Amino acid sequence: MRKFSYKATNAGGDISSGSLPALDERQAAALLQRQGLIPLQIALMDGDTVKNAVSPVAKGASYKPKRKSLFASTGQLSFFPGWLDKMPWRRPGVKELAGFAEDLGLLLKAGVPLNRALVILVELIEKPLFSRVMENLREQVKEGSTFWEALRSHPQIFPPVFVGMVRAGESGGIIDTVLGRLALYLNGIRELKEFLVGAMIYPLVLTMTTGASIILLLAFVLPKFAAIFSDMGVALPTATRVMLNCGDFMRAWWWALGLGLGGLIFAWRRLYRHPQGRLLVDRLVLRLPGLGGILVKMDLARFFRTLGAMLSSGVPILEALQVVSGVISNRILEQKVAHLQEELRQGAVMSQVLAQDPLFPSLAVHMIGVGEETGHLDEMLDKLAEMYDRELKVTIKALTSLFEPLVILFMGLVIGAIVVSMLMAIFSVNELGG
Repeated sequence: MRKFSYKATNAGGDISSGSLPALDERQAAALLQRQGLIPLQIALMDGDTVKNAVSPVAKGASYKPKRKSLFASTGQLSFFPGWLDKMPWRRPGVKELAGFAEDLGLLLKAGVPLNRALVILVELIEKPLFSRVMENLREQVKEGSTFWEALRSHPQIFPPVFVGMVRAGESGGIIDTVLGRLALYLNGIRELKEFLVGAMIYPLVLTMTTGASIILLLAFVLPKFAAIFSDMGVALPTATRVMLNCGDFMRAWWWALGLGLGGLIFAWRRLYRHPQGRLLVDRLVLRLPGLGGILVKMDLARFFRTLGAMLSSGVPILEALQVVSGVISNRILEQKVAHLQEELRQGAVMSQVLAQDPLFPSLAVHMIGVGEETGHLDEMLDKLAEMYDRELKVTIKALTSLFEPLVILFMGLVIGAIVVSMLMAIFSVNELGG
């Protein structure tokens, strides 16, 4: 048996602390729950020294204890200006939002009042910006505002899906259940995003390494040999001269290449931000072999998952479609969702409208039709989202497995061409000497 210190709250929101013997953190949490307490922090103690700290508000460390050494009393970094908190990396991400929804749902389900639950969560949030937002939410709720209205006042933190589901939960009196579903929804999005990022890291690093190696050879290695051949007055082969000219061009006009690349990026951003340009780009992307199919599956998975989560939370389908249109990245699909919303407003059936559009696969249309007939449309949408997630992961794994040998082959061909051109020049020198 080891000794643990704890910090816990009861159903009334009162916070207490103390110590108790237990085998591990899980047993300590279970002992506290038997006493009607909700564990907030559990720490393994060795005498008077804390060895390990745990924050198990929701099955683990959704949040870490707030660090106070670098922060002033206002919650801002004491030696940085306040605008630093507005940087993207200081805002709560999907992981933090999911942890917040899960923890708040558990506290509300345990009978803790909303105002008191927000006070408890403020003490457990690590990011100063999110902590101050939580304090503002508590103040608005204390002044009589509804929770969803308080969330809506921070659109840079809480997306429309979050606000819409909480609004439906408050209206139906099931906000704790809705927060649990919201946590599952956000965790599903986070897992898919982490998979996509992880799958693209290696191909990106491999591509950058290949490009850097080719630039190094052309711009720095070949010119060293060029000076030797020039002093010898040797007539170089055509392949060698082409490689040397490429290296000379890169060294002399590197600034022009950089400006050209910057100009292309700027022009692309301007085109993508313009409504008609964005529409044109999205239409072309959907027609690209391979990439178009991946992007369609990504948007369809996001569409089905978000719509299913909102319907299961009690959000009306027209209102849910209005929110879902904001989470779709492709404007073509967004227009189709707007058309679906208009047709449903006029009394049409969802599956019949989608059946007329070739972008939606027939299997998805049939599953949605079954969901409408059985009254379990939200469950069918969740299954469709899971199905497209699996297909997306399989497709990306296949592409990355194919991409690796292609990049290595390309790198080998380019470097091989450079080496062969140098060998041809060396052979010509030997023939001249002979």
